[in-house]
Amino acid sequence: MHRRRVLAAPALLVTSGVGASRAGAQSLSGRTLQLIVPYPPGGGNDIGARALAPLLERELGLTVVVQNRAGAASQLGMAQVARAAPDGLTIGYGLWPQTTTLYLDPGRQTPFTRESFTPLCIHVTDPGAITVKAESPLRSLADLIAAARARPDDFRMTDNGRFGHEHLASVQLQRLAGVRFNQVHFQGAGPAAVALVGGQTEAGIFAVGTASSNVRQGVMRALAVLSRRESPFLPGVPTAAAQGFDIVAGSTRAFVAPAGLPAGLRQALAAGLERAILSPEHAEKMQQLSIPITHQGPEAFSRYWQQEEAALRPLMEELLKAGGN
Repeated sequence: MHRRRVLAAPALLVTSGVGASRAGAQSLSGRTLQLIVPYPPGGGNDIGARALAPLLERELGLTVVVQNRAGAASQLGMAQVARAAPDGLTIGYGLWPQTTTLYLDPGRQTPFTRESFTPLCIHVTDPGAITVKAESPLRSLADLIAAARARPDDFRMTDNGRFGHEHLASVQLQRLAGVRFNQVHFQGAGPAAVALVGGQTEAGIFAVGTASSNVRQGVMRALAVLSRRESPFLPGVPTAAAQGFDIVAGSTRAFVAPAGLPAGLRQALAAGLERAILSPEHAEKMQQLSIPITHQGPEAFSRYWQQEEAALRPLMEELLKAGGN
């Protein structure tokens, strides 16, 4: 008798979870989902969100409207997600570590923390790449470091936003090489790429997906990939470690909803996102865009976020004391 009860309990929980997910999906069907991208058009987050939107519409049976809410290094858009009603009709497509470093900077007075959101899933983990414009005389990290050493505090390195993965990788490179860049911060990959190609800056760090697109167009040259192994999307480009600088960095793009999202809606959204992300159509599209899919569900995303926050907190305190550049 007792044994039957023990065995029945998990089955009841599974049935309850499935029922909640189905109810959540039914409540979303036919509605309009606002997908907030907290960056300008043209960057990796915008491209990835728009590639996924039609498949998410199919999986959830609703209309997806992608809205760019750029500003303050993604703070404006992420704040809008955090303030939204937890009704399953507003989700955000943020960037990590950028989202975490925003609220770890007291000076920003960011109106959200990790607890302001409901993690849904990780979509992409895209390693970084150090690039220059195609006409640049710099052809290796050694060339770049020599140029920076010859012009202390003057060599212009661009990133997609203060305390994003690109900026943090630049800080690490400066420390390892014993040089100082003139670090130029932009609001997203699109404006940063335009500045580099236009000659306003001399080098930049971008996610491989963004870098490879510009390399294929013939407007940028990649000098190094910031991962343990070379990227198939930048064939022949050595890692930074292979050039004497052990730097591994990149962007994680993920979906969140406001805190307080009911369990059924969370399950429905997470399941719909998973089906869309892992569909053959999306895999093919992301391959064309040179963006690697690394799907992880809500629980794995939650663990990742907690661990990242714990690791970044002391680094952020150190950088802020030193002036943050």
